[in-house]
Amino acid sequence: MAQTGPASGQEFALEGDELVIGRAADNPVSIPDTSVSRKHALVRKTADGWAVSDLGSGNGTMLNGEAIADETPLSDGDVITLGDTELRYAGAGGGAAADPGEATAENPAGSARARPPVRTARTGGAIERSTGRGRPVRTSRMAEDPEEAKKKRRKIFLGVGGSLVVIMALLVGWKAIDNKRAIARAAERRAGQEHQAAMADLFKEAKTLVRQGKWAEAKTKLEEIQTEDAEYETRQVENYIKIADTEIPNQALLAAANDAIAKGELGKAAEALGKVKTTTQEAAVASAKETLEAKATDKMGEARALLAFASDLAKMEELKRLCEDILLVRVDDREASELKKTAESAIYKIKNPAVAEARPDTPWLEVSARFKNGDSSGALSLAQACANKFAQCRTFEANIKDFEAKSKRLEELNENDLIALYDLDKKIAGGTSSELSRPVRTQMVSKLFVKASQAKTTGNWPRAIELARKVQQADPGHVGAQALINEGRTQAREAYLRGYQLRETSPEEAIKLFKDVMSMTPADDETHQKAKSRVTELQRQ
Repeated sequence: MAQTGPASGQEFALEGDELVIGRAADNPVSIPDTSVSRKHALVRKTADGWAVSDLGSGNGTMLNGEAIADETPLSDGDVITLGDTELRYAGAGGGAAADPGEATAENPAGSARARPPVRTARTGGAIERSTGRGRPVRTSRMAEDPEEAKKKRRKIFLGVGGSLVVIMALLVGWKAIDNKRAIARAAERRAGQEHQAAMADLFKEAKTLVRQGKWAEAKTKLEEIQTEDAEYETRQVENYIKIADTEIPNQALLAAANDAIAKGELGKAAEALGKVKTTTQEAAVASAKETLEAKATDKMGEARALLAFASDLAKMEELKRLCEDILLVRVDDREASELKKTAESAIYKIKNPAVAEARPDTPWLEVSARFKNGDSSGALSLAQACANKFAQCRTFEANIKDFEAKSKRLEELNENDLIALYDLDKKIAGGTSSELSRPVRTQMVSKLFVKASQAKTTGNWPRAIELARKVQQADPGHVGAQALINEGRTQAREAYLRGYQLRETSPEEAIKLFKDVMSMTPADDETHQKAKSRVTELQRQ
């Protein structure tokens, strides 16, 4: 009987050996349901009863809620589902009389038709059944009134029918509830999938912002994820937020440093960069430091130019301020320190004109100051005057004489002699080069740059960069030396990468490359620091 669908309530008798169920009108069991295929299922009589199988339908066939394909036996009460239609199978024998040819409890043989009951005078009119051997046997069941038996059977049939109706109603109700639950579960699954997709898109946006270094925007996205779904990728989201909490202040410090550099406030920029503790913005920090160093070099040039105005109070105060700013960037810069002392001394003399030219206990300071300003003969005279009393004066006297003698034959000196003479000049002048060293610097720069270019040509980059740095120290504005140093930085990075690739297969060769990198880069360079760490690491192995 059909329980649901367009044929609900309709009963179909099982006649013949097999019946096709489907939407086609010529089927033994025709169901006008669009969810049912034209030839949907087959019910076939077998030796053990009836069985059902699917005929390759579009929506499939289910038996008691489970999909079937092969022939499956049917039992009384089974529910067959075809699309939106459900059929309940009522098994044969549900209350019907047994076939006289079949074996039953009253006809065990099942092969011969039982003889009809007879009434005899000997039994007083009671019903007797023959034993098959011509002798009737009287039983209590045969003595029962046929009408009473018929009434009992009717009551049993009605009771069973009522029970079946109740069961069918319960099945229909259960199916409706189950369908609602299935719909709700499907909706819940869809909502969950949509939610997961939205979270994935949001997380993808956050990670893109992280790669772009936009930590503030990335943190906003990550916190939105936490608000929407605290369980979504918890560890990754929390880790990114933790990094963002560090990197956002770092970005603010970097911005402040770059702004200060643009304004020429070197000390303020150095202070901001000193507070940066970053793991993802090393390149930005390195770039800011490089720009700051270049600014400090420019400021040093400005400071040297002010030395010519030793009697101008405003110029000397500006010189002092410049040196103090440079020293905040280059803490150990001897030249900036000496220039600051010179400015302070000049300011003191300008503000206190009655004070003696030099303190009696430190006359060698005046010797150094005069030599630095280009007065070699005056410095030598002062040194000779105090040589008997102070060892510093005697040292200055010897150094000045040595400098004057070698300066007269500059063309004969090689690059090493020129470097030594340039260092001697700075030693006499208190750590900075004097006006007297100009010819020395010109000759030294010329010869050193030629040697540096030759070293570059032969591939000896450590030597080339070493010489280029000395050229730049003597002539900070030398374009060729700066270009060679910049090219050397690229070579240093390439050497570092080669060493990194060889660190496991050829550690000794890797150590050599890392040491070359260190000789090619300044100590505060990032590549220098990495190479130094690698050397230490490999030497421990």
